Amino acid sequence: MLSSKLGSKVSYPASDAYRNSTGSYWSQQEDALAPSCVVTPTDSQDVSDAVYVLKSSGTRFAIRSGGHTAFAGSANINAGVTLDLRSLAQISVSSDGTRATIGPGATWGQVYQVLEPMNLTVVGGRVLTVGVGGLLLGGGISFFSSRKGFGCDNVLSFEIVLASGTVVNASQNENADLWRALRGGSNNFGIVTSFVLASFSQSLLWGGHVYNPVSTAPQQLSAFTNFNTASKEDQYTSLIQTFAYTQGSVVVVNAIHNAIPTPNPPALAPFTAIEPQLFNTTRISSQTDFVAEETTADINLRRSLMTTTFQNDLDVLTSAFSSWNRSTSELAPVADIVYSLTYEPIGMDLLVQSAIRGGNSLGLNPRSGPLVLVQLYFGWSNSTDDALVSRVGEKLIGDIDNAALAKGKSSTYKYLNYADKSQDPIAGYGKASKYNLQAVSKKYDPDRVFQNQVPGGFKLFM
Repeated sequence: MLSSKLGSKVSYPASDAYRNSTGSYWSQQEDALAPSCVVTPTDSQDVSDAVYVLKSSGTRFAIRSGGHTAFAGSANINAGVTLDLRSLAQISVSSDGTRATIGPGATWGQVYQVLEPMNLTVVGGRVLTVGVGGLLLGGGISFFSSRKGFGCDNVLSFEIVLASGTVVNASQNENADLWRALRGGSNNFGIVTSFVLASFSQSLLWGGHVYNPVSTAPQQLSAFTNFNTASKEDQYTSLIQTFAYTQGSVVVVNAIHNAIPTPNPPALAPFTAIEPQLFNTTRISSQTDFVAEETTADINLRRSLMTTTFQNDLDVLTSAFSSWNRSTSELAPVADIVYSLTYEPIGMDLLVQSAIRGGNSLGLNPRSGPLVLVQLYFGWSNSTDDALVSRVGEKLIGDIDNAALAKGKSSTYKYLNYADKSQDPIAGYGKASKYNLQAVSKKYDPDRVFQNQVPGGFKLFM
């Protein structure tokens, strides 16, 4: 039935098109899955036709944008149908330069390559190969979030195919409940076929990576806490602080960026002042260059992400780092292990900007912050180590949460784009937000197609 409607846009095992899709995920776990066929739509009508057939037949299916979520089944499926949206990669800009229309299958590297010659950008991802669709539907943190909010806060409208096959628009003035739900509600309501994002002027940036030995950890954590305290005057700066373990040693990497091409602004000077430095790549360059620097090496690894969040507090930051540092010894025997602890500020400026842009589903507000977003990253080679990696990660997340709770600094928020399948980020949005998301799902997907036939992602009725 799919082939009769979509012809050559449906590919089967042993075909090049099928192999090109199923072999192109970020993680080995996703690559290993084998759908019965892959559908590669090129417009919203193709998506509508596919959804109609899949719903009618009760077939389970997966929705793939960039394919950058790590856990198996997030955007691929065994013995079902995978909808690979990467051909929905259109990128266009309005004549006045204030809106960019972008397909869900585009990567952020492709987006910036189109916008940069116009001296424009959008609030999007910081990694070249991450897909537009998944990042925006899960929140989206950017170099510009302190003055623009989350990526999802900057989506002016969505074109979405509902479970009925109907194509509708969702904006502040049309299907507004669906518009807000899609701002963080992930793949629970339909398949987004285009996003209209607010675009704005941007030329070169200053930034890069500063590497230090792990002996500087106390200074690093103190500088991070101060950077994330209350509101800062410089909303043009951003920070990602990572402690990375590989080949038996730990290094500290601060990814620092200034959206104004002025070197070493005061807000970031504490990080460049920490000595000794092992390496420093700071420079004036393009956004594309900087997101390329944030992109992990293109090697075929098993991968996992886990996340938690707590209120900004030096003691909790220090406790979390110490627990992580101790846990590295447990993973030392794992082949090709790369293991990192990353802190990102969710500062007051970001939360204020998010709140004034029409609302979203994330359950955050300025009273929540400032917050520290934690990401654990694991890369390794052998499936025999899967259980050990999961056990170490889940214990560490529990230890961090307990340390935050003991200090009265806990937060329920879990960033969906960093969450593992063992976590429930939708519940972390809070009861009110989850109830609203469920109500929107019942309205636009009364048969629960995207709850029951799309097992990937994080569901609303768990």
